Amino acid sequence: MMSNIIEIKNLVFGYEEDRVLNNISLEVKPGEIVLIEGENGAGKTTFLKCMTGLLNNGKSIYINNKEVYKNRYLLKQNSFVMSEDFLYDYMTTNENIVFFQKIFKEDSVFIDQVNQYLKDFEIEKYKDTLIKNLSQGTRSKVNLAIMLSKKHKLLILDEPFTALDVNTQEKLISLSKKYVLSKEKAIVMVTHIKEFKKIATRVVEIKKEG
Repeated sequence: MMSNIIEIKNLVFGYEEDRVLNNISLEVKPGEIVLIEGENGAGKTTFLKCMTGLLNNGKSIYINNKEVYKNRYLLKQNSFVMSEDFLYDYMTTNENIVFFQKIFKEDSVFIDQVNQYLKDFEIEKYKDTLIKNLSQGTRSKVNLAIMLSKKHKLLILDEPFTALDVNTQEKLISLSKKYVLSKEKAIVMVTHIKEFKKIATRVVEIKKEG
């Protein structure tokens, strides 16, 4: 039996009189692409942030059958990509790559993988350009290239594709599918791009409380 990459057990978030999430449970296995849906205000982003430990301190979140709340180091197995990035404006693309290699404690394979994604996204020519001088779309591609290259088992995506052109979106659909199948990893995502629904192995709807 294949073990779960992550498991959420009866997750509750918010005040008792104003619950954002109420008894949400989810199991994610290797090879899955799980699409989270729900109307605006249903708590989709809140749910993803709870999965990453940014909210709720990792309570009700289990990795390797251990609760994240008591074992924060387990969060290193996840990568979280939002519509806003964490790139440094006054560093070049290449300097950001080297910086995050050190932060993530990755080996040289990380650099090679990022460079391959830059080539796939056709943005190699911006390696020596300051991040602040990049368009939002190019900036998003750099961010994705870095986060996709990190050694992790679960990639959590919260609307990171909105600034990307249609051609890049199509490449990401193909890469996402290849990513989970070849490396026994998983993706949990929130996106309004309908094409991603075609590759989702499962669609989970979060309903608005109240």
